[in-house]
Amino acid sequence: MSWIIISRKEVKGLIVVAILSWTILPPYCVQSVGVYNGLTPKETAVTALVNGSQAYLYDMHLENIALSHSAFRSAGSPGANEAADWIAAQFESFGLKVEKEEFSFVNWDLISQPTLVLDDDGDIGTTDDQIGIESFQATHYSWPTPTGGVFADLVVLPLPAAADRSQIGVNPIDTAAWSGVDTAGKVVLIGREVRWDLAWRETYRAKLSVQPPKAIIYTWWYDWMAFVPDYFSSAGGRPLSPDVPGAYYWTLEIPVGFANYDEGLLIRTREASVDVWAKVVIDAVVDVGPHYNVVAKLTGYGGPEQSVIVSGHYDTVMTAGFCDNGAGTAGVLELARVFTDAVDNGVYYPKYTIIFVAFASEEIGLIGSINYVMRHESQMEDIVAVINMDCIGSDYLYATETTPTSGFDLDELVVEAASDLGISAMFLEPGGSDQEVFRNPVVGNNIYSWYWEMNAGLDDATPVESSTMLISYPLVYGDKWNMETPGWIHTSYDNSTSTETLNWVEADDLADHMKVAALTVIRVSPSSLRADLNQDGEVTIQDLFIVAKAFGAEPGDDNWNAVADIDKNSIVNIRDLYEVAKDYGKTV
Repeated sequence: MSWIIISRKEVKGLIVVAILSWTILPPYCVQSVGVYNGLTPKETAVTALVNGSQAYLYDMHLENIALSHSAFRSAGSPGANEAADWIAAQFESFGLKVEKEEFSFVNWDLISQPTLVLDDDGDIGTTDDQIGIESFQATHYSWPTPTGGVFADLVVLPLPAAADRSQIGVNPIDTAAWSGVDTAGKVVLIGREVRWDLAWRETYRAKLSVQPPKAIIYTWWYDWMAFVPDYFSSAGGRPLSPDVPGAYYWTLEIPVGFANYDEGLLIRTREASVDVWAKVVIDAVVDVGPHYNVVAKLTGYGGPEQSVIVSGHYDTVMTAGFCDNGAGTAGVLELARVFTDAVDNGVYYPKYTIIFVAFASEEIGLIGSINYVMRHESQMEDIVAVINMDCIGSDYLYATETTPTSGFDLDELVVEAASDLGISAMFLEPGGSDQEVFRNPVVGNNIYSWYWEMNAGLDDATPVESSTMLISYPLVYGDKWNMETPGWIHTSYDNSTSTETLNWVEADDLADHMKVAALTVIRVSPSSLRADLNQDGEVTIQDLFIVAKAFGAEPGDDNWNAVADIDKNSIVNIRDLYEVAKDYGKTV
């Protein structure tokens, strides 16, 4: 005969087990499961918690942060860092464990609002001949002008005739006309469409390398582009050439800004009649400093060592970033609220740990997600899926394609979830945002090298093939030509006023897209039994004994067992025994 020696605390625990078993076990021995309109009651209950209006308010707050800073929420700027602090505070208010994961990288800020002033007589001291260009804005990550700005003769580089976008590149740059324009030391006005054709772009780049100007002003050259206010590409103040290494504006130290079509036409007309000069001030700071990925965790109950990542980036280009990507970040926050509420109210206990990540610095080359993978490379094999939300809330939902793995195909799950919710969703080719660093880490490695000439060391990182992006269209101005309706990311129209004036990014659409994401998470990480402590698929006397054996223990005690602390309050007590007794007899 063998004897089991137990402590006095364990005796107390077993006595409580007996009492609880007698008083509350019978009513909870059977668990009912049902399906309603393609959703189980549990799925219905969780998705019903999603609140589009609440997410819209989160997005509004992020927009207000952006609008209070000259550089908006550009990567590494004070606006981005303020947003990171606020996001962390929201996660904490939900009761989640939060960490701001800091990494050091190139950052950029604007000390003041950029300005462009035209001057007719070339004398900066006389002001009655000067005109301010109100639409002028610095490009994202523009090189700074010297202290006080630059004042120089303005010249124009004309583009070939093009009746519509299909004719871009049909006619070559008029090199004879360009040869007659000396751009060295000047302020150059040029249509941004020059970057749409490879031959045009390389002719332009070659001109700059021979005759580097003091500043460049983009505008729209063609009247059929007048419907777009401006455009700020990701890190467009640097930009990269597919044929020449390095960022050519930064290499040549050329500051760059943008003026809209109407004011660009005004400049062209004025220069045609008067030898106009221009003063450009882009008071930027380029430095190296902290960037922050904001990470919050909701511990799983079935396989907590494995995880599902729900993510979105919070940085912007030179816009309020309401859709790109305040909407996605708001979606991450809202799902964090929903799932913590579901757990707190006993509605849903995720099998896997859900990791909510607000990524920094996506707009400068997926830098936040690359640094996240660099930090967590050893944990990549434990990531079951990545659901990244970027620019949700427009009219039509898409999910980027994934490869079937681990018994499921994530993009198919997304589309099926949408269908079960009565929401249309379609497939999209892979790419576009932070999920790609997980799906194919080599891509992240290559981007890191191409954008910044750095090595991320991710060649051997384990891919998470179940990594998808939820994105919505119309998205960009070019959608006018293929969807009949433009989107407005990377323009000054990417703000909350577009909800009413342009019917773009609305609370109802946000709610729909977040519900699809939530339902997908539930199906990837099905509800576990909170009290199934030994993970055998049912709650039995063995689970009660696990709690009884650790009864009264706190962290540091010899008999402490974190598994037994079901309510995570750092002590194993009657509340934990109650949780086991309440679910006694239930099976997964």
